[in-house]
Amino acid sequence: MNCDIGIVSFDCFPDLEACLESIFSTEREAAGRVFVVENSKRDIPPGLQEKFPGVIWKKSRKNLGFARACNRIISMSSSSYLMLLNPDTIIISGFLKDAVNWMEAHEDTAVIGPKILDPDGKIQASARSFPDLATAFFGRSSFLTRFFPSNPLSLRNLRAASSQDGPVEIDWVSGACMMVKRRAMEEVGLLDEGFFMYWEDCDWCTRFRKAGWKIVYHPGLGPLKHMTGTSSRKARILTHFHFHRSAARLYVKYDRSPFRIGSITAVTGALLRFLLLFPGVLLKQCR
Repeated sequence: MNCDIGIVSFDCFPDLEACLESIFSTEREAAGRVFVVENSKRDIPPGLQEKFPGVIWKKSRKNLGFARACNRIISMSSSSYLMLLNPDTIIISGFLKDAVNWMEAHEDTAVIGPKILDPDGKIQASARSFPDLATAFFGRSSFLTRFFPSNPLSLRNLRAASSQDGPVEIDWVSGACMMVKRRAMEEVGLLDEGFFMYWEDCDWCTRFRKAGWKIVYHPGLGPLKHMTGTSSRKARILTHFHFHRSAARLYVKYDRSPFRIGSITAVTGALLRFLLLFPGVLLKQCR
């Protein structure tokens, strides 16, 4: 049974080319249709389309946002499984067939994520626990996690670093690479387009879990390499804004604390963090 592949690109054609090369060299037999939605104002280079005539190319007239562009791919796809893949990823070893077989044998699983590596070969924190207030200090890119990666709170948030032996049920997997069962999508619905970018993958996995489906990280699948943030570097300020806006929106959406105290704390914390980090982001944008 084939699995379609969907990629949302934003003006990162060299990375996209390398990604597509890896797909067609490792997954030619297992992959169904490959969809690419280009979300930037730039036209898709004719040479790239000629090199990959089997790809279904779609050009947006404006930046739809990641969730909305993914939903466009979902509406075009008809396979029983769909793998959403970032354009700055490279599949090192084919795993689609094994992932589909695993999903077929586990009917209660909606989403599965493979092992993902950073550019330096280290395991990327693609399997995670649902964020709480501690995530601001012990998340993937936080100061404490970068300098003290083995601390227990970071390991609790970032499950991939401590889950190496086999498949493990988790809260959510990164949208950099996730395979989703269509039957689960039809039950739960599409990605929430209120998340323009960031945290839409966490929200989707949360909705699957609330509907009774399982989310699984399988380190035996893959690996693939993720260059991380290639497109976001082109618009650092906008990316910085949407990251914090989406983080606050996610917490508010699922907050059940008395008098919404948690929401007030999360929104205030996101705003303060945004303002604190903004000068550094602005400096990098101006370089």
